[in-house]
Amino acid sequence: MNILDCTIRDGGYVTNNQWEEETLKAIMTILSSAGIKYIEVGNTLGLGMCHRDATPHTDEYFMKACMPLKGDSMLGMFFIPNVGKKEDIAWFRDNGGDFVRVGANATTIETTFEYISYAKSLGLWVSCNLMKTYTISKYNLARMAKGVIDSGADCLYLVDSAGGMLPNQVSEYVRAIKEFYNISVGFHGHNNLQLANGNSFVAIQAGADFIDGTLQGLGRGAGNTHLESMIAICQKANLLPSHCNVLELADKGEQVVGGLLHLGNTKREINIGIHNFHDSFTNQLEKASEKYGVDPDLLMAEVCKINVINPSEELFDFAAMRLKKGKVFKYAPAYSHKNI
Repeated sequence: MNILDCTIRDGGYVTNNQWEEETLKAIMTILSSAGIKYIEVGNTLGLGMCHRDATPHTDEYFMKACMPLKGDSMLGMFFIPNVGKKEDIAWFRDNGGDFVRVGANATTIETTFEYISYAKSLGLWVSCNLMKTYTISKYNLARMAKGVIDSGADCLYLVDSAGGMLPNQVSEYVRAIKEFYNISVGFHGHNNLQLANGNSFVAIQAGADFIDGTLQGLGRGAGNTHLESMIAICQKANLLPSHCNVLELADKGEQVVGGLLHLGNTKREINIGIHNFHDSFTNQLEKASEKYGVDPDLLMAEVCKINVINPSEELFDFAAMRLKKGKVFKYAPAYSHKNI
């Protein structure tokens, strides 16, 4: 099995993609010295985000700082269709990049196929990251995985974007792929219900080949799988060699990124995990809550009864108006694609 570190990429949600060059170099030195084989860098939404949005740093900035310090590790970046373009992938390969992870919501998995094929044609190691994996059933996952494999992906990543999956769910999703296909499987967890490490370990037991982690668990919302303790768990279970000094790694990680962390999970982050709400929609939630004078946590629950994939502003307003009148939606099938 392999551990992939995404401290810089996922940690960018905490720093608003603002990284001092010296901090990037320190993180790369820590990870490469610890023998972490796969290291993901760049802006939160990956390659090309700097051309679309007003990000503090370009893709070139990350490569210049990180590339000389990768050692024996492989350096990668994320890629989302409609954020980046094929020429961004080509630029990355030409400048020494080793792997690309192509991401899309699990319900739109087909949008990744042409980019997976293109990245593979350039000789890159490629994974397909199914964001919000929980929005499709394990049966649909198994059915849809064929397109990922036919496109040439080396790995299929399951992503618990809201940190709300339970261990038995993670295990079932991994086995649904492993039972039918000969492809590596990865798991990317978030920690809203404090299950990121536990879910990662269960994924490994079910046959996962890759696990994501970040130094000190730094990442979007409640954070990610805690890299240092995850390595310690795997070493205790004899799943990883013991040459990595976990205590030294933890000490250095705390020195470099510890100041960026907040302590404990907030009520909001727990509620996100309960309802599988993606916190990229927090602004819409707060706006509708303030506009109609309703509790944002109750509003979150109502919206998620209808749509956890891509809830519209109209849905937030409609649900808030109903709450204002004391009305709630009757139970709706989980992860409905209905647009309101």
